[in-house]
Amino acid sequence: MATQTYETLSNKFIQIFRRQQDDLPAHVTKDVYFEDQGLGHPDTGYYLDTPNGKRPLEFIKTNDTYIWVKLIRRQDQWQTNEKGIYNGPLVGWWLIIDPQHPNYIRQEASISHTITAVTTALQQLPTRPNTPDHPTIMEGQQEDINVATGQAQDETPRINIITPSNGALKGNPPFIFTGDRNTSQKFINNFNLWRLLNQHNNTMKKPLSRVVTLLSYMDGDKVDAWKEEQMHILEKAANDGVLETDEDLWKDFIERFRNAFTNQNQREESYQKLCKLKQEDSLDDFFAKFKQLAFEAGVPLDDKGTIETLKRAMNKGLTSAIINSPNFDPTADVPWTFKQWEEQARQSHLKWKAAAEFTQ
Repeated sequence: MATQTYETLSNKFIQIFRRQQDDLPAHVTKDVYFEDQGLGHPDTGYYLDTPNGKRPLEFIKTNDTYIWVKLIRRQDQWQTNEKGIYNGPLVGWWLIIDPQHPNYIRQEASISHTITAVTTALQQLPTRPNTPDHPTIMEGQQEDINVATGQAQDETPRINIITPSNGALKGNPPFIFTGDRNTSQKFINNFNLWRLLNQHNNTMKKPLSRVVTLLSYMDGDKVDAWKEEQMHILEKAANDGVLETDEDLWKDFIERFRNAFTNQNQREESYQKLCKLKQEDSLDDFFAKFKQLAFEAGVPLDDKGTIETLKRAMNKGLTSAIINSPNFDPTADVPWTFKQWEEQARQSHLKWKAAAEFTQ
């Protein structure tokens, strides 16, 4: 059944019709699973195992937005309201390559990278620290190979990073990752910063070459076998006709990386810490910690649930001051972003500090 569309959720409970078949892709369900009790059975549908037990969920559309909602059984119906919105780290959403995504772009390109190019890049892996005194193998032995095409180039600048077809990558590349779980998140963060700096470069724009580039900064006994497995996965994807622009190549790779080298419970633990976070003396420290935990939990900052968590985490006086500020309009069609909440919080905090000087 197609995703049902409902009116704007409020404190009023409304009936939700549950799916009768498992028709959502894995990147939307993530840890959610489907139980088939028979067509028309009230308990047929999606569920999520939580610390509080098995939770019935449904994926719906409201206000042109797709969301997961928690369900309760009331008056022989499955129902929910605005408090049932669930955007925790264990559920997913549409990818940009899904037609349902608001920024969907049809992918029409075909894989131009050959398996030879992928294999060549993966075979030339750095084995020493990436420093001026210890250039990587990418610099010392592979400067004439173009990762984007797999072809030799006439002349390539001697730099300690991969040189793509449309110019050298700028900035500092990540350190060499050796499989240490304690540094895996820092490694991904460093790579993502480098990726953002080079977001218009073909090497970073195309998911396939992006994966190969990240693999080239992994080396050591703990990662060698895993890297070889990733090469085979890329080979199979290419043979199956997967597009080099298919973001699933990157998304699935990152998921496999996290499963192999990160704490499996980190997202849920970070989400629990985020829900329990409370503002203390330093507003700067509070927002820094809040954004860090939201990132680790995989929770979008602008989601309604995240904003509600922010309001509960801030001091009650500060939250009230923001809501009572002339800039805030609770009836606005477009709700405030996280950035707007943060900016108004800082302004309100500064006014409070200024006023406190004359009340002591």
